[in-house]
Amino acid sequence: MALLSTPCPSAMNPAISQLKPYAFTQLRSRQDAMPGVRFVDLGVGDPQDETPAFIREALVAAITPASRYPTAAGLPELRRAIAGWLTRRYGVAVDADKHVVPANGSKEAIYNLAPLLLDDPSRRRTRELIAIPELAYQVYGDSATMHHAEIFTLPFDRHWLPDLNAITPAVGERLKLIWLNFPNNPTGAVAPLSFYRDVLELAGRYGFYVASDEAYSELWYDAPPPGLLQAARDTGFRRAIVINTLSKRSNMTAYRSGFIAGDPEVIAMLKNVRPRMGVATPEFVQRAAVAAWSDEAHVEAQRARYAERRALFLDAFTRKDVAVEGSEAAFYLWVRVPESVAGRNSFQFAEHLFERGLIVLPGGFFGPRGQEYIRIAFVPKIDVCREAAAILERVLEEP
Repeated sequence: MALLSTPCPSAMNPAISQLKPYAFTQLRSRQDAMPGVRFVDLGVGDPQDETPAFIREALVAAITPASRYPTAAGLPELRRAIAGWLTRRYGVAVDADKHVVPANGSKEAIYNLAPLLLDDPSRRRTRELIAIPELAYQVYGDSATMHHAEIFTLPFDRHWLPDLNAITPAVGERLKLIWLNFPNNPTGAVAPLSFYRDVLELAGRYGFYVASDEAYSELWYDAPPPGLLQAARDTGFRRAIVINTLSKRSNMTAYRSGFIAGDPEVIAMLKNVRPRMGVATPEFVQRAAVAAWSDEAHVEAQRARYAERRALFLDAFTRKDVAVEGSEAAFYLWVRVPESVAGRNSFQFAEHLFERGLIVLPGGFFGPRGQEYIRIAFVPKIDVCREAAAILERVLEEP
């Protein structure tokens, strides 16, 4: 699972050559190169349970004989459904017209946020900074690189939270945007409300924006985790931007449906710029999204399914005396590579498991701090997870 460089023809954006390989593409390429071999895939966090029937039915019912261009601002009904969900979930007053715009899943929103906030780099002596936790979803950094910002890496503390002490005055004065992601991918850690308040206090002091990718907000096992909008309620969500999606909450990855919410100036800017991108969500998908955001029963049922799978793996690792850190929420376990593996090398251990038919993601894909960990995505159904747990136990019993 070696990291390969990205070539860039000289006539193209030179930032392309700085992009790291996309981990999931590499995993898929390796599988495709071995036709006929059956793998148990705990590598990619793509939900494998069914999209609830009532959501599929809402989609089908919204398909009309004639179609039309959807608006980039989204259906008023969808914006109201999202605003209503945010109010119920976080106890904040959200205006559907001022504070919400739909997105094609979270990736579109994440990638396109940087160029909306960055200044013209040709007018600056030093490039603006975008702060990204040292272990993070790859698209945060890819977007910063492609739009010629400089990445500032925020180290994690022992609780897998970004160390805000790293934002010194010299950093804060250049900082334009900081990315947060809790519940966290890959560690499954959860941030307390006080952490969000501390970040927003720094944002107010230095004038940067805080973007919180909350894709896993509904996959919790003890108590619902707080969100950025709760900490920003008293400022009218000033400098706070939240991104969420139905992909994980409602098993709707193929639908590409999510939202951006928060700072009204950013939302107004998105409504102005987004029609030019050609990324408006199809109306029939929006209708399905209205149904999804309006129901909690299917989310509770899904949490119960993930809880059963999570308990299965936690039991196996506990019995084999393998450390699991973070892992409070999301459908991931952040597992320390056993001491028996040379250097606790995540790539080596993942390769060892791959050879035995089990795919996991090496923590080193996310950055050096993850080198001694693997990420397990317990998204397959319970019978497949039992098979995976059995493979892990056999491997952990090997001398």
